[in-house]
Amino acid sequence: MKKQIVGIVVLMLVATTVVSATNGLNVKENIQPKPCGANAPVYKVGDSWTYTWHETDYKYLKNHTRWYTLYHNCTMTMTITAVSDTNYTEKWTSTNNEGRAIISKYRFKFTPYTKYTGEDIFRKSDLAVWSETQQEKGLAFWLMGNLGFPMPVRFLQVFNVVFKEPWPYLPFPLNASTHGNLLGGSQTWNEKCTLDWIIKLFDWPVVNYTWGPIPYNVEMANVTVPAGTYNAYNVSVDVTYGLGHQHQWRYYAPEVGNEVKYYSTTDWDDLGNPGEIITTELVSTTYTP
Repeated sequence: MKKQIVGIVVLMLVATTVVSATNGLNVKENIQPKPCGANAPVYKVGDSWTYTWHETDYKYLKNHTRWYTLYHNCTMTMTITAVSDTNYTEKWTSTNNEGRAIISKYRFKFTPYTKYTGEDIFRKSDLAVWSETQQEKGLAFWLMGNLGFPMPVRFLQVFNVVFKEPWPYLPFPLNASTHGNLLGGSQTWNEKCTLDWIIKLFDWPVVNYTWGPIPYNVEMANVTVPAGTYNAYNVSVDVTYGLGHQHQWRYYAPEVGNEVKYYSTTDWDDLGNPGEIITTELVSTTYTP
């Protein structure tokens, strides 16, 4: 549910300006102006959601040369594993993994055993996120030389983010035809990548980011995904920063207690260099209201 938070990083140090909420999105939907309202869902241990997952990530040097490219396609299942008085813990794991990465001069091809996993802790009252850990881990092939000789290696890339205060990515209670600002916030962030737990590809120190309010809009939309057709709340965030932009659409359906579709594209910087693209669609769920 929360890997989408990564796109926030680019917005943290820039002013935001609202732009169109419909540019570049190709989905089946019909806008429904009638508001009806939805509160934050109540989860129990074992509730799970399975999604198709497609992700592309880019990183750049200070001279804007791209030194990092990663693709990962998989089926992702997110499961509630713990419920406390105030928080939920959610773990997610991938199957049907395939992808590849270019990190500086190194080229890698992922295998079905290169797992994409994570854990989130978020507040029960509004699903605001306290922390998130993600990792890409397992057998991959290091494509060596001009002919790409495949040398098996153990690939590990870990990303951690901790929020100073829980950050609400959905403005519950949801009401159609409304708009406002998601709260600003602060987080610490770090990331590292190694081969065979020995060769260090990168290891970035912990960095603190702070960002201001982010404008959003809420409309109703009929959305068709593998799990079915839903009348969902489309919570859209559309902001610009210089020549850069972030477009993000979360389609939340109360009957599944979660997003049924998510689309996000975020530029790396204010020059418009592409940074991250994520698309997900719900395949199935065990959740019942």
